[in-house]
Amino acid sequence: MAQNINGEFMVETINCLTALAKSEITGEKIDISFNADARFDNIIKAARLHEMAHLAAAAMIKNNLLTDEKNIKTAERLVYEASYRDVKNNNTYELAVKALSEAKIPFVPLKGVLIKPFYPESWMRTSCDVDILVHKSDFEKSVKLFENMGFTIDGDLNFHDASMLFDDSNLELHFSICENMRNIDAVLKKVWENTVNAGDYKYLQTNEYFMFHHIAHMTYHFLAGGCGIRPFLDLWILRQKLSYDEEKVIEFCKIAKIYDFYKAVLMLTDVWFEGKEHTDLTKQMEKYLLAGGAYGYFPNNAAAYTVMHGGKVRYVLSIAFPKYVNMKALYPTLNHFPYLLPYFYVYRVFQKTVGRNSASAKSKFGIIKGQGDDFIKEVSTLVKALKLDK
Repeated sequence: MAQNINGEFMVETINCLTALAKSEITGEKIDISFNADARFDNIIKAARLHEMAHLAAAAMIKNNLLTDEKNIKTAERLVYEASYRDVKNNNTYELAVKALSEAKIPFVPLKGVLIKPFYPESWMRTSCDVDILVHKSDFEKSVKLFENMGFTIDGDLNFHDASMLFDDSNLELHFSICENMRNIDAVLKKVWENTVNAGDYKYLQTNEYFMFHHIAHMTYHFLAGGCGIRPFLDLWILRQKLSYDEEKVIEFCKIAKIYDFYKAVLMLTDVWFEGKEHTDLTKQMEKYLLAGGAYGYFPNNAAAYTVMHGGKVRYVLSIAFPKYVNMKALYPTLNHFPYLLPYFYVYRVFQKTVGRNSASAKSKFGIIKGQGDDFIKEVSTLVKALKLDK
């Protein structure tokens, strides 16, 4: 985990990583000096956590920073792996688009598949999955369509999508882009109202709504333990290459009550990729984000949600007894028989205490219980400064 590389050394490593990523994206010579061979393992370790190892590797090769043959081969392999993953994801996306269009099912491509065309080369913006939205009324039909094509559902249905596997690639088929956060969902639930037809059954979010969705998704992951550096790199690139009305994005953010977070995100983006000076707030954000990596760090998540729920006990209760909308996603039977909710709450608690999910639940509850007041206070200060504590 990123938190194992601590203090100033971690910050220096991240400075190397952001400089390498910027060099690879712009094609310009790297603007800092460091011994790449000596720091290679730590840079790649940090880069992996932020889904940027391929960018760091490619930049070190292109800038002739490596002399150790072992490091060069590792770097070349990382670039190859990113290219391979990109080809697989592109094939899955094209297959999904063709299938949905032929079935006359309206759809909206989401997130990474729309961001990577703004990168110099597609492989530079890797994704773990391909995200596509369909209407909720078309969701079951779409799932069956893909299952008939050889896709398999991976795990349980969650509150807004189903994860489907195909040919070493993952398709996340969404029926909603809501994040189960009332403030941002007030805008996210209006996704179809903010799309334009792009031909046949394909719809695209307006540029302003697309930018808002990116920030809203960052907000969700930030509170879930961290979103890493890559969304900031995406934002840096999008702000240069995507034409949009900034005032409309701000309006969306204000309605969703994440305007202060948006402003802080822009400030940290400028620190990492434009050489601007840190403020106390961006330093706090950097420390939190470096601990989390691209997929978050549960202690960050636990501390943030302890603050938002008003204490550890309330947070634990929220895990044991989720909102009805979440329970319906976890247990689809409730969509038809809502009066069974008490039974499924009992079933869920059983699974979390002595059932198949008990080991994971006990580990998480142990982390929540064991978190010190100083750490919670530190995260609380950050969450409140960003006005995400509502």
